[in-house]
Amino acid sequence: MALENAFDKLKDGLEDLGSLEIRSFSGDISAVLGTGNANQSFKTLFDKAIKDGKISLKMYTRLDADGDSDHFIADSGVDEGMAAGHISAFQMGQDIRRTYIELFRDVAQRIVK
Repeated sequence: MALENAFDKLKDGLEDLGSLEIRSFSGDISAVLGTGNANQSFKTLFDKAIKDGKISLKMYTRLDADGDSDHFIADSGVDEGMAAGHISAFQMGQDIRRTYIELFRDVAQRIVK
C-alpha cells in the first residue's frame, strides 16, 4: 500500500512538472494584527483578495512540456519591475523543474543498475 501511494505521488509530481504556470497580480492585501485575520494564512488572504476584487491579474504565462504556451499582459498596470519579477519567477520555475527532472533521472538510473 505504501509503495502504491509513493508511485501515485510520483505520478502526480511528474504531471505537475509537465507545465509551468506563473501569475503576477497587483493590488492590496491587508490584515490587522490582533484580529481574526491575523491567524489566517497568506493563501487564505490572497484568495479572499482575488474574490473581493482587491487584487487583479496583470501577467500570466503557462508553458507546457510540448512547447505550447499562453501569455497574458494586462492593458495597464504592468511596469518594468513587475515584468522583470514575472520573468525571474518563470526562470526560477524552470530551474526548479530542471532540478527535479534530474533528480528523478538519477533515481531511475540507480534503480535500473
